[in-house]
Amino acid sequence: MKWFEKASSGGKCTRPLRMIIKGFKTFTIPPRTSKIDRDMFRECKRLVSINIPPSVKSIGDRAFQGCTSLESIEIPPSVTSIGKDAFSGCKSLSKAMIPPSVKTIDYGAFSGCRSLAAITLPTSLAVLERGMFSDCKSLASVTLPPSLISIERSAFSGCTALASVSLPQSLTTIGERAFQGCTALSSVSMPPSVTSLGEGAFRECNALSSVTMSPNLATIGDFAFQGCDSLCSVSMPSSVTSVGEGAFRDCTKLSSVGLSSSLSKLGDKSFSGCTALHSISIPSSLNAIGTGAFAGCTSLSSVSMPSSAVAIGDRAFTRCTALDSITLGKDSTLGAEVFPSKTKVAYKGGSSSGSSDQPQEKKGIKLFGFKF
Repeated sequence: MKWFEKASSGGKCTRPLRMIIKGFKTFTIPPRTSKIDRDMFRECKRLVSINIPPSVKSIGDRAFQGCTSLESIEIPPSVTSIGKDAFSGCKSLSKAMIPPSVKTIDYGAFSGCRSLAAITLPTSLAVLERGMFSDCKSLASVTLPPSLISIERSAFSGCTALASVSLPQSLTTIGERAFQGCTALSSVSMPPSVTSLGEGAFRECNALSSVTMSPNLATIGDFAFQGCDSLCSVSMPSSVTSVGEGAFRDCTKLSSVGLSSSLSKLGDKSFSGCTALHSISIPSSLNAIGTGAFAGCTSLSSVSMPSSAVAIGDRAFTRCTALDSITLGKDSTLGAEVFPSKTKVAYKGGSSSGSSDQPQEKKGIKLFGFKF
């Protein structure tokens, strides 16, 4: 009806209509209404159910935000877009039917829907916008469409009941904190199309014990797997060239790591606190190990270094109390306090007593257990 469309579009009767709507537990939107505009039902805390006619084509920003009693929503096949935060904070919403006609769902659309247990997304959806399902604490099952190319920042962060997710073959990007805090997520298998893994993508996924990386993955973002304390092994494909800061920090059960043969960057504190890690082989492609990269890896007893020159950052192996000795390439350089004081350092092509083909000793560098 014209009066409803005028109201939902910001006409003069918007405020009194919204005051009236706030008193309803159920509401039927008038026929021939073409859109539900932004904020139309926002904070209607008594609203339990809503009937949307097949004439509606779009649901605007924050249209149902904060409708804390809303239990279910059936979106008609006429709808093509759902606005940002459209249903955010609908903590009683347990069922949402999204038809294939929906082409775009804006960021945060279902964030904080704590009763939402399962969702099937439209088959044509290309992007999961940021925060779309963040803090949906009951979301245990999600069906991702085969057309999906990107999971954006925090899309599923804090979904503590999400135990598994099947990533489609079309996916190329897993964004920052996409699955952060998904504490029930036990395994992840990335399709070959994935080329980048964002900062904190799987951070603090405490149950994550199995990760299969894409054979075309190029970068592992900062803190990508930090605190994944059920993760036991990691095998990087040769495509990986960069491991970010703190990427595997405090993965306390991580005992086996296979670094990429093409790795050129190993970030600061990338494996610090991995107390179960017992050995590591540094590839010849790597020319620098970041500050504190293996700090506190108390079980690390074997480190295989290449003959090539490697710049080892400050405190890279500090508190690696099981590391008795290490042999470096003769042109390698060391930062400050790199190894525990007991660790004996030797050089390939030289000796541990200061032969002429060892790197020059520098002030403030810890070598052979002494600080110069």
